[in-house]
Amino acid sequence: MTSTELIEVSMNIGQRLLQCGAETYRVEDAIFRICKSYDATEINVYAVPTTIITSFTRNNEAPITRVARIHKRSTNLGLLDQLNTLCRDICREKLDYASIKERLHLIDVHTGYPKIMLCLATGGGAAFFTFLFGGGVIEAICSLTTCVILWYMIEYMNHIRTNTLFINIVGGFWIASTALLCYKLGIIKVYENMVIGSIMILVPGLVLTNAIRDLIAGDIVAGITKFTEALLVAAGIAVGAAVPFSFAGLLGG
Repeated sequence: MTSTELIEVSMNIGQRLLQCGAETYRVEDAIFRICKSYDATEINVYAVPTTIITSFTRNNEAPITRVARIHKRSTNLGLLDQLNTLCRDICREKLDYASIKERLHLIDVHTGYPKIMLCLATGGGAAFFTFLFGGGVIEAICSLTTCVILWYMIEYMNHIRTNTLFINIVGGFWIASTALLCYKLGIIKVYENMVIGSIMILVPGLVLTNAIRDLIAGDIVAGITKFTEALLVAAGIAVGAAVPFSFAGLLGG
């Protein structure tokens, strides 16, 4: 494998790791180990949630550097596991360039879970949290229906590349509005449990956890970036949910 091919495949794997929600240390360690397994020296890897910079020297050649910009991030633990397995196989077996590209292609075309399953899982998660916070069967059913519809709304907004902050504002608005509507129609007796249970699917728990982990590990820039992202998401949810309640208060309850 040439140095150009080595930095290409290592950066491709690093980009995919960041895009599926991997921690900063995992991305840097994966790229470092791949480059080292092919006898690269003076390896330097710097990763933050939006950028990866990699540089190394190999076979007495001039140093080679590559920068990658990350535009879209999500959470996909299944994809993360496949990429981790590929990294271990590369380091253990020293796969050639063509084999690695083929494995990456197979990972990219892997369909994962059907959309209907993800949709129902989103609704089921909202129903579970509604039960957890003291809601009844009717509140849980309302939460499930609300979040199934919300899942399709989020999918559409992601398709047209809507800003993450706006998506969470819309999500908070939709959840609060439907909870108030169900309450006004007499379907549910209290709306608080439905609101809290439904909003839990929007809460950026993994992002916040990774931010704290990065800060503890000394990755200050990555930690602050993720922590700020989590705060913005939380603020978007709060703003979106506050609007229907404010209108309801102005209209007399």
